[in-house]
Amino acid sequence: MKKLLRNFALVLILGLLLLSAGCGGKTDYYDLSSYIPEGNGAFTSFVNSKTTPSSVAVWLYYNYTWQYSTSVKSPYNFWKTKVGDCSECAALVSYVSHQHGYQTWQIYVTYVENKAHRLCVYKVGSLYYYTSKENCYQTPGWSSFAAVVAHHDTKTTYTVQDFVVTDWYGNVVVPPKNPDLMKSRGLYDGE
Repeated sequence: MKKLLRNFALVLILGLLLLSAGCGGKTDYYDLSSYIPEGNGAFTSFVNSKTTPSSVAVWLYYNYTWQYSTSVKSPYNFWKTKVGDCSECAALVSYVSHQHGYQTWQIYVTYVENKAHRLCVYKVGSLYYYTSKENCYQTPGWSSFAAVVAHHDTKTTYTVQDFVVTDWYGNVVVPPKNPDLMKSRGLYDGE
């Protein structure tokens, strides 16, 4: 009976830790600019067949399982395992979309509730659109990264606190409003 209670307590504690975890910190960014995909014909076919960000989001909707991860898998490894969190989703959508000529960014959003999330943003014409895990938001289109984050804020139960935007090369193009807070949480190093 003691063993059963101990195992139950361990499972309960681990479950609560996973539920309280958002996506990881700055280290959860996968450097796509230097990524060279593994020589896998099936992955190449997948990339070639998903010609829009929304087609990748549809694939995610039907094929991946969300699981918090402490390090980000490469787009190939995420595609192969079909297991990951928002950082893997953003990296895969960004990578595939970039291969088809889309300009992409990733936005790392922090919440008041000490959680975080990563979005993939892409531009068509003068408007920005984004994916959040397996969801693709294309209507009405937004004129700025701040407007994308404001829209995302309406789609979550958390309260957006701050955000950082990085380009394809990992360069910060929109720094956080509160860099000290982001630094203290290990989410921003001023680069």
